[in-house]
Amino acid sequence: MTDTLHLPATPDAPIACDMSTASDTPEERIVEYVRLFDGALLRRKRHPDSVVFHLSARNGTRAAVDSLARREAACCPFADYRVETAGDEVVYTITNPITDERKADVDAMLDEFHALPERAVNGVAQGRC
Repeated sequence: MTDTLHLPATPDAPIACDMSTASDTPEERIVEYVRLFDGALLRRKRHPDSVVFHLSARNGTRAAVDSLARREAACCPFADYRVETAGDEVVYTITNPITDERKADVDAMLDEFHALPERAVNGVAQGRC
């Protein structure tokens, strides 16, 4: 059985991360991602228009990924977010739906997401959303 959370991109949303109403800071969110990846990341893939994380579906992983996806969609609505549970895995996909001259900006954000697992230095994340 597959359970899917899909948060589609908002057409014509500005290509800017706006965390002004977020309950966390960019640094806190990155640390949360690093902690999640440290404990549950099985593999990841950078496709031309998306980044896909496969995580162990052990206790609490799905709720953590759903929460992160919802917060990302609130601050960066120009991207498409999908979380699926299939068997023993939670699959988190962030997709760039932009096809115009702004595409490269969102691709750069996806590159940053893909690199997050390597950004941990002594338990502290380096980078930004």
